[in-house]
Amino acid sequence: MMGRQEIKSRSRELFSISMPMMVEHLFISIMGMISTVLVSSIGEHATSALGMVDSISNLIIALFVALTTGGTIVVAQYIGSQDIMSAKRAAGQAIVLSAIFSAVVLAILLIFRIQILDLLFGDAEADVMASALTFLFIISFSFPVLAIMQTIFGILRGSGDTLTPMIVSIGMNVINLILGIILINGLNLGFFAIPALGVAGAAIALVVARVMGLGAAIYFIVKKARGVRLNKLRFFKPAPPMQKTILKLGLPTSFESSLFQMGRLVTQVFIVSISTAAIATNTIAGSVANFINVPGMALATGVMILVGQRIGRGNIDDVKRTAIFATIASSVLFLGLSIILFFTQSLIFAPFNPSEEALAYLPMIFVSYLIATPLFWATSFVIPAALRATGDVMFPMIVSITTMLVLRVAFSYIFAITLGMGIMGIWLAMYLDWVGRSALFIPRMLGNKWKGKGIKAPT
Repeated sequence: MMGRQEIKSRSRELFSISMPMMVEHLFISIMGMISTVLVSSIGEHATSALGMVDSISNLIIALFVALTTGGTIVVAQYIGSQDIMSAKRAAGQAIVLSAIFSAVVLAILLIFRIQILDLLFGDAEADVMASALTFLFIISFSFPVLAIMQTIFGILRGSGDTLTPMIVSIGMNVINLILGIILINGLNLGFFAIPALGVAGAAIALVVARVMGLGAAIYFIVKKARGVRLNKLRFFKPAPPMQKTILKLGLPTSFESSLFQMGRLVTQVFIVSISTAAIATNTIAGSVANFINVPGMALATGVMILVGQRIGRGNIDDVKRTAIFATIASSVLFLGLSIILFFTQSLIFAPFNPSEEALAYLPMIFVSYLIATPLFWATSFVIPAALRATGDVMFPMIVSITTMLVLRVAFSYIFAITLGMGIMGIWLAMYLDWVGRSALFIPRMLGNKWKGKGIKAPT
């Protein structure tokens, strides 16, 4: 048991590093909901198109996790061992890898975007597909920008600086919102006019905001960073041994995240086969769920940084208690947020302008999410974040892939299609996936098999 003083000390440490990320994620999720509201004003076809493209975007972003996670963990371990120069070398190599990898992704999207959308969502209505093609083409150009920016954010967080990514993310999302309002609906000042661009306007706003965010991130990492300041070109000179170590830590997580998003993509295909209203329902519910997930996502990243630094210092004995405390803290925050949102749910969905059919499903999905999240989210996602930071990356990968395929994907089909439960069946299968993950991650963290897996990058 933890005494009152230890709880206070751990709370201060965890929340001091996680709070900026919590504010950042909160702001991003609110901006995401507002963006969805803006797009929904165009019509249900636009909301559905946004949901389809988002499922592809999430998969692509998951591919970048190798560089973000690998860079964060290696930098955190080096910071913990006071080896700043090696931390800088690791940071430079993570950025180089993200630039190369994201350029390949962009080329694939530009060449095969039509085939990809047709393969995944060929059953979608014509106006939905047209909007999705437009949105995907434009935002494709922002993926290299996003990959490098997220890698820089991971480096800064690994060094203990969670405030800078928060500031940049907030600024970027404000720009996205302002430009989105202008470009989606148009602007007429008499002497100057911008036509209403609809879905294309939303995509352009996102690209411009991400480019400006990358510019700010580069400025900070080159000029202002306290620990890992990349102000020398030699840090970016290819170093295969260091790149190999980053990928060794990051690739299993990237592979896991990619298959996880592929599983979500498959369930999105099931949703498309149900109806356009089901797609819109899932998009709206997912946007609200991202808001609810804010505390957990922040604490998951926070515990990864803290555990990585403890591994670097050789303070192995405190890793388990740090992970357990973060998991409990996340569940408590989820419970408080769920109670508040339960009594305010009538106010949440109105701005999204849902159809009558969508409105019939939304409250049921929302309440089920408020119940399941405090019980199973933290044990499903905070604990594996701690395990990865110790270097135990293969076990979370295997568990996540297995439960995704066996529980989420298979039971999504059984519940939603075979048993005719529709969109609700998709969400029930997701909760079942969380239960399976929790049942396997908890014993792993409480045991000792994760010990001795910390990896030091070569100097």
